[in-house]
Amino acid sequence: MEEAKTRIKITVGDATIEVEGSQDYIEKKLKEPESFDGLMGKAAGVIPVTATKDKATKGKKKAAAKGIESHNLVADLGLSGTDTVPSLKDFYKEKKPTPAQECNAVFIYYLKKMLKIEKVGIDHVYTCYKEVKAKVPGRLYQSLADTRKTKGWIITDNMDDLRIGTLGENFVEKGLPKPQQSK
Repeated sequence: MEEAKTRIKITVGDATIEVEGSQDYIEKKLKEPESFDGLMGKAAGVIPVTATKDKATKGKKKAAAKGIESHNLVADLGLSGTDTVPSLKDFYKEKKPTPAQECNAVFIYYLKKMLKIEKVGIDHVYTCYKEVKAKVPGRLYQSLADTRKTKGWIITDNMDDLRIGTLGENFVEKGLPKPQQSK
């Protein structure tokens, strides 16, 4: 008896990935996102995934996970500050970022430029939100992608190596805190 094949189709913007194979093979590929790195690095959000079995299984549809995000705290980031670097809480209070996009830029700036962390990932940014007790965006991956796409402040080619761009540096250094408007 031939094993039924499973096929998934992942669409990100204009790009589509289709993978077909045994259910075990598909599940293994979904647990190894690095196998999709080239496309996922360009993704602008959480990827909706739908898995369906081919005609050999009489067309029954099975929904896969909907891309629910989960993040971990990064221990020992040194967010308390030093003699020469302010704490993240103090830096955050000084800059007063309000929407998530501004927070993303401030956090990545702080981690890369002030703490000189070589590789900053999503969990680093998540840890910063928790440290300053700010509301974490429900879809942090999407929020970071939007910060890049709409503002150009950060570089998200690799979500495991987020960087601050020149526009982001200028924004954090010169644009924050925003001047108070008189009433």
